[in-house]
Amino acid sequence: MSTQPKTLCSHILSQVNARVKAGGPYLDSTSFEVRRLICEAQKITGDAYQAIERFITLGAIHHLCGNEAEMRHNFSCAAKLDRSPRTAAAYCAVLINMGFISEAQKEFAKAARPELGWLTCIDSLGFFSMAITSLNDFYAAAQTMKIAELSAKHVEGAKRIQKIFQEADVTDEIVGQMLDDAGEILRDRRLMCCEHVEKNQYIYDGPYDEHFVSIEWRGPVSQGDASDMSFEFVNRFIERFEKIPANIGFSFTGTQRR
Repeated sequence: MSTQPKTLCSHILSQVNARVKAGGPYLDSTSFEVRRLICEAQKITGDAYQAIERFITLGAIHHLCGNEAEMRHNFSCAAKLDRSPRTAAAYCAVLINMGFISEAQKEFAKAARPELGWLTCIDSLGFFSMAITSLNDFYAAAQTMKIAELSAKHVEGAKRIQKIFQEADVTDEIVGQMLDDAGEILRDRRLMCCEHVEKNQYIYDGPYDEHFVSIEWRGPVSQGDASDMSFEFVNRFIERFEKIPANIGFSFTGTQRR
């Protein structure tokens, strides 16, 4: 069986995703690599579908440079042309990568409704943005309608996280605001987050039957710098909310060795 060739859009986005996964500082918008990617993206021409592809691709490239204005402009143009979940899902992923978590929660809610057919492809974005209430609602609806093959592990994990949130008396919105502060710390340093902890590692079972939601972002810094960033996060959060919920923890982890 022959494989389908990649479209130009998917080829460029695979390069963008590889860059995000590798982490590091935001790219220089004047660098050869970025100029080459933009030049390639501008070759995506044709009908309205191709225009959507071009805007999504350009938005993803600009987010590699931390160029928030251009990123938002291109996704806004794509959204005006696209009523499918595609743009909302892509925008959600970029917002998560740049640390705009509260906004990402809203885009996830647009894209992941089970009747749209994307839930099992993008449910990880619900965990990464901590849009747990929406995620549980969508899982329940999908099970009722029998329109998606769901992972029992993911469904159970979402239920457990929501229960911990309820016990801690916090909402998805509050956790989103917590993570907005973490995103701002990264953007202030012009750093990309290498990766978020895999969703099945969010729930930590402590001694004495204690359960926690542990959120960890790995960044391209030393462990010492990561500790300083985590300390700054705690200070910001306490200034905003006075105290951190006992059952929810966040930390940065450095990926560089000195």
